[in-house]
Amino acid sequence: MNSRCVGIIALLIMTSACGSRRVAGYLEDLEGCSSTSSGTTGTGTADSSGSSGDTSSSGDSAETTSESTTSTGPSTDTSQGTTAVASTTTVSTGEPMAVCGNGTLEAFGAVPEECDDGNLNPEDGCDDTCALDRRVFVTSTKYNAGELQSLKLADALCGNLADDQGFPDALKYRAWLSDSTTDARDRFERGRGRLVLVNGLVLAASWSALLAGELQNPFEVTEKSQTYHGPVWTGTQPDGTLVPGAENCDDWSTDSFLKTAYYGYSDRTTPGWTLSPDDDNPTDCPASNALYCLQSL
Repeated sequence: MNSRCVGIIALLIMTSACGSRRVAGYLEDLEGCSSTSSGTTGTGTADSSGSSGDTSSSGDSAETTSESTTSTGPSTDTSQGTTAVASTTTVSTGEPMAVCGNGTLEAFGAVPEECDDGNLNPEDGCDDTCALDRRVFVTSTKYNAGELQSLKLADALCGNLADDQGFPDALKYRAWLSDSTTDARDRFERGRGRLVLVNGLVLAASWSALLAGELQNPFEVTEKSQTYHGPVWTGTQPDGTLVPGAENCDDWSTDSFLKTAYYGYSDRTTPGWTLSPDDDNPTDCPASNALYCLQSL
């Protein structure tokens, strides 16, 4: 028997007047010592310490874990005098599920909500899967390539026009432009919802549909809800990637006659909406063309 166990026996002799709870604790500890001295390792025994009013063990809290059960509130471990808070997970994956139509934006789960307006009306800008419509327009202003200066400044032009019309989240608008290192499609947080023109007509049922060339209407409505038929700077193929080898006016920084850039045509629902098959494409940088502006998520 080791010296620690001898000490516990001595304490039992000296504290015969102590409360039964404290003595029970010593006895439990003694039992663990006995099993250890006989060659058995005790792996689940806790040492009790403190005054007669301290009933906590060396573990200060109990923890409940479960991947497939739901707790409706805290549970009490009476043997330790502590409160255990159980998991609120309701699915086996350990991930809560968003509930569309409850009026609370829940951006978690397998299909995060992009919006939640408290109903399941698919035509009010937030559909019955809580996917958000995004507004798109072609600019009423035309620019030569050098006026764009860069992708970021082209985005600012879109944002300014959106803000002039009082569109919400004006800073989320981006220009549909690629440069020599960046694909237009990668400049947007695309989401699941429809792309909708300013006049309410649907451009495409989703970003996936747009990149697949499935346009429902021409991209010809300006931020002022006017119609524009004409060329639009893009530098971009129908799948949203940059045109290989395109200089795009030194990445939209020059209006030199010696440089060129690619464009699309706004009145087309064919791939020519972003990459026109016209013989003069690419065209010289001093040409005056519009921009496509799309709202990022």
